[in-house]
Amino acid sequence: MGIPNGLKAFGIAKALDYLDRDPDANLPRLMEWVDRYAGAHLPLAYQDLFHRAMTDPDNNWHQLIRSMYTDIDTHILKKIFENFIIHSGLLDWPNRCPSGQAGGDKAPWAVILPPSFPCSMDCAGCGASIYGVRPSMEFDSLDQELEGRKARGCHLFIFNGGDPLAEQERIIALCNKHSDCVFAVFTPPQAITPSLCQDLLRVGNLFPAIRMDEAEPLVVQAAGLLRAARLPFGVACRCTVDNADQMATETQYDQIIALGAKFCWFFSCPAYPSAAPALPHQLTPIHQRVVQFRKTKPLLTLDFWDGPSPSAAPQGGIPV
Repeated sequence: MGIPNGLKAFGIAKALDYLDRDPDANLPRLMEWVDRYAGAHLPLAYQDLFHRAMTDPDNNWHQLIRSMYTDIDTHILKKIFENFIIHSGLLDWPNRCPSGQAGGDKAPWAVILPPSFPCSMDCAGCGASIYGVRPSMEFDSLDQELEGRKARGCHLFIFNGGDPLAEQERIIALCNKHSDCVFAVFTPPQAITPSLCQDLLRVGNLFPAIRMDEAEPLVVQAAGLLRAARLPFGVACRCTVDNADQMATETQYDQIIALGAKFCWFFSCPAYPSAAPALPHQLTPIHQRVVQFRKTKPLLTLDFWDGPSPSAAPQGGIPV
């Protein structure tokens, strides 16, 4: 970390210490830090978004940020801010090219590894086809892939496919070594155990997304373990022909928020095994509902499909 980034990290730590004393009163002060370090480089639409999120108690993003102070371990919260804002360059994302081309000194903002078969990583628009790589699951292979992507500016890595946490020891070791990165893992709820929660608290940079298409009691149990440990987590929702009309509804949003999840990832990838994917005419209403509830619900909603989805901002727009 160079001197400028070191100073920024120091500023973040001090700002978060200050906010811990009284988040309700002091959260708007965080906007002063954003303006100081990134305001001149942010498009006006993003500046407005940040201002509303930091200063308006009725704003859904403000409510989400506020919930992080009440629900998440302070050590991990600081790690999230440092890794996303400093190392991953969150405040510079609006100006970065989203292309998956990783030539020269550029890299995509996130890398998915390693998608499992039958995924062929060749579906136009899918996150795996754009950002996916398939190293072996051996530690050295994964470590080499991470080092190469980090050298080009990528600090967000997503483990997907099968049950990545079956390799819990290996993945935790990677998170521990690459402490300046952010990791997410899509996982069945059975993988969430008390011992895993202890490892997640220790490394502070691995965030599980529980698969919602598992048995509801298992999902609730996994979420309960993560909440009790004050760990941030999300959910992953698979969109199929049979459940498309239930995806991204207000009822589902409220259920996910009640679980304590901070983010939700909708999968509309046709390569997802064991169920027929949602059809194009079924995806349009899902995307429309996501756009609607992004404006009102305290939940960060992501999308695995970059084509017609709201995960990709329109020209001149912002993804809210």
